Amino acid sequence: MKIYIDLFFLFNIMMDLIIILSVGLLLKRKIKIFRVIISCIIGGISSLFLFLKINIIFVEIITAIIISLTAFGYKRITYFIKNIIYMYFVSTLIGGVMYLFNLKVSTNILINYLIMIVISAEVMILYIKEMQKVKEIYNNNYLVDIYFKDNDKLSLVGFMDTGNNLYDPYKKRPIILVSSKYYREDNFILVPFSTVDSHGMLKCIKINGIYIDKKKCKREVLVAFCDNPILIDGVDVILHKDVMKG
Repeated sequence: MKIYIDLFFLFNIMMDLIIILSVGLLLKRKIKIFRVIISCIIGGISSLFLFLKINIIFVEIITAIIISLTAFGYKRITYFIKNIIYMYFVSTLIGGVMYLFNLKVSTNILINYLIMIVISAEVMILYIKEMQKVKEIYNNNYLVDIYFKDNDKLSLVGFMDTGNNLYDPYKKRPIILVSSKYYREDNFILVPFSTVDSHGMLKCIKINGIYIDKKKCKREVLVAFCDNPILIDGVDVILHKDVMKG
């Protein structure tokens, strides 16, 4: 099989570019273009060692360290190790994609390389977008401790929903929604509500207090039990956007 060294070198530079930019986006690293370019060239040069009779594993480890330090710099050991781990993780993901497709759509090796680069870039873009969505969800998750009038405590996971604008119209108390599987009888306060597709009266109860991530909320809060399932994995409380104010 013919191997074109120049194309192989350029291909590895492009793959290193995708890896470094992906790690930078995933870990929100501040990167400079000239450092990224130098890192990619180093990676491209190291790929040529595959054609020499030397310990390639040792070369890969040293290259990964040099690329990480060149692209992201060094701040502390945990910062450095995290960069290395994510570089290997992204490399494995891209390698898996390339193996999955194993593209041989053309006898022209340049076209095959270009297609693999485009597909790898697209996969990483989609992966990063999904990871950002997951991070956004879990960054808005909180441990919620609700204390009822009988001093009974309920500890659940809550999601801070900026779209929750439910207020008690009488005293402007924010309302949080709790899954109906934790329903309990009490003296209810009927609160009118209106959404895009429905309206009616919401049964709310007073509570003794609420703690979010072990911090007591100073505002008085009402609790309503939600019959519809909360479509966020592991979450049983929809918090109000203003529940932590005051």
